[in-house]
Amino acid sequence: MKDLMKRLKLMLCVTALSASLGYSQTVPTQSKNVELQKAVLLSDLRTLAVEIPKLDGQLARAMGKAEIADAAWTLDRNWARNLLTDAYELTYLTEEELSHIGPEPPGTSPRPPTAVGRARDQVRKRILSIARRDKSFADHLMADSAAHLTKDDRQMMYAQLTVMALEEGDNQTAIRSIQDNMTIDPSQGMLVQLINRLALKDRSAADKLILQEISQLSTVKLANGRLGQARGDLVLRFLVFPNAFFPDPNNYVPAPGPEVMKAYVRYVVESLTALEETQPGSLPAQRTFLLSAWLPLNQYAPEYKERFMQLETLSRTPGKDASLPTKSNEEIDNDMVPKKQAEALNSAQPNELSIDGMILRGEFETARKLIGKLPDGAQKIQFTEKVNTKEALSLVKQEDLVGAQNVAERFASMNSILEVYPLIVEAYAKTKNQAGADAAVHQAIKQLKSMNSKPTYPGTQFGMPAEHAPTAKERDGMLAVLGKLAQAVLTIDTLLAANLVDEIVVIANASQIDTTQGQTGIDSELFKNLAAKDEVRARSAADSFKDRLRRIVANAAVYQQKAKELQIR
Repeated sequence: MKDLMKRLKLMLCVTALSASLGYSQTVPTQSKNVELQKAVLLSDLRTLAVEIPKLDGQLARAMGKAEIADAAWTLDRNWARNLLTDAYELTYLTEEELSHIGPEPPGTSPRPPTAVGRARDQVRKRILSIARRDKSFADHLMADSAAHLTKDDRQMMYAQLTVMALEEGDNQTAIRSIQDNMTIDPSQGMLVQLINRLALKDRSAADKLILQEISQLSTVKLANGRLGQARGDLVLRFLVFPNAFFPDPNNYVPAPGPEVMKAYVRYVVESLTALEETQPGSLPAQRTFLLSAWLPLNQYAPEYKERFMQLETLSRTPGKDASLPTKSNEEIDNDMVPKKQAEALNSAQPNELSIDGMILRGEFETARKLIGKLPDGAQKIQFTEKVNTKEALSLVKQEDLVGAQNVAERFASMNSILEVYPLIVEAYAKTKNQAGADAAVHQAIKQLKSMNSKPTYPGTQFGMPAEHAPTAKERDGMLAVLGKLAQAVLTIDTLLAANLVDEIVVIANASQIDTTQGQTGIDSELFKNLAAKDEVRARSAADSFKDRLRRIVANAAVYQQKAKELQIR
């Protein structure tokens, strides 16, 4: 019995030793295999990079470098940084362009958008999205670019960084970016959206930024005289009263705290006092701005009442109402809604603001009644499309997907399909309803095919004059819609998504988009995600693009997925 026990113990020891030796041999083997795969992938990326000098256009080369840098980031960090640095420099304005622009002090009016300006913005945004994985490196890129970009470019650059940071929950980076933006020019309207967006997450941090904005407006000499100052004052009013002008009930911004309100009163009183001293008789034109401080003054800064009343007297115009406000703009608007609604319904020709207001408040059927009173034409078509789009979005939010699809069937524009159908598909995918997701995709495609194949981007939908709106050389509606649909359905139906990608290749090969400006019309993230599900289909589609930049971008996306997989092994 003792001999048997000894033999059993010996066998257990040998087995344990064998397992240990086997494991110790397996781990190095696996590690060597991963390192080998990384080396092969890096070699593939360097081969792909050889194609970049063959591209036409600096922005095309910049985009190609950025996509390869994304894939190389975990494989060769120094090379990736060099690629991104080169790419960012390719977005710089030429010396000739800068000489035509000249000095741009704070207060200078924004320049009208241009196709090349939008292209540069998009390429820089992509570069920054990769570079900010190393925040000090991203800061270095932006600092080095300052002398080579316009004021508008630099402010857009910091705005892009702010939005990226807020989406990632990195409030501190967002705050620093807003501060940098404000330092360049505190009078630009983009600051309103950025600070109010931060306020939805951190009201206290937003208040500190508003106090800095007040300080900047008080000390910085703005160009364009009173026009520049008026723009800055309007920015401040939108920040201090975030829900008083065209409020969005779905994104109610908390009001600033007492310290901001008191500082605002002080700013209004002191700036208008200085204005009257330098330009006597100018206060009547500033009465609305002055009266905006009256209610906050009574609640937060009564010590300014005497000075305010002196200014108020000087701001009066004979024969006009000289009463002081008793309600805020927000309260007045709320009180006036029923009256305005009744007037609009009884009017033979309702105005646009009434219709917009009802759509914004979700009163879709009432809005439709007003739209029905409009004469046939472009305006009626646009409002009909707008109310259908907003109602469909509302139904998606309420998880009434069938109702949303029923409304979406009335869509007449690619923009509406792009805005709504991917959300419907995503909602079905989240509940593992493949049949519903597939049906929504097919419904969207059916509507697309019934439309004019030529993508249109009317200026009214971009809030800009038609002559400044994007053209078919910049964007392709079909590519945008199919790309979003493919992304949405990919999580639940890989085959359908892959078929959509194949269709995207066909359409892209016939597209009018000018890829020399770095715009491809395809989303590299789609190819990255498809590669995670079916690398063979992703590679096949990527290699099927006729355009060299599209091939580089799509193949780099496949490599980005491979690098990601190797990183987590």
